[in-house]
Amino acid sequence: MAIILAVFIILVLYDLQRFIRKKEQARVFTIYVFLMAVSLAVSLLLAAGKRPASPAKWIEGILKMMGVVK
Repeated sequence: MAIILAVFIILVLYDLQRFIRKKEQARVFTIYVFLMAVSLAVSLLLAAGKRPASPAKWIEGILKMMGVVK
């Protein structure tokens, strides 16, 4: 896990320098941070040996919370 965290930190710092130099819009930076956070979460789950739930299970859980499916 430490290797994955180190790689992500290096990638974020490298890209952050490019964002600051080129003065990208905040929306682009927000989308970038969201995608990197999701990638990091999935990578850490896979490194821990836990497979993340499929999107179908997420949708099913949301529908159960809303009371649409019992």
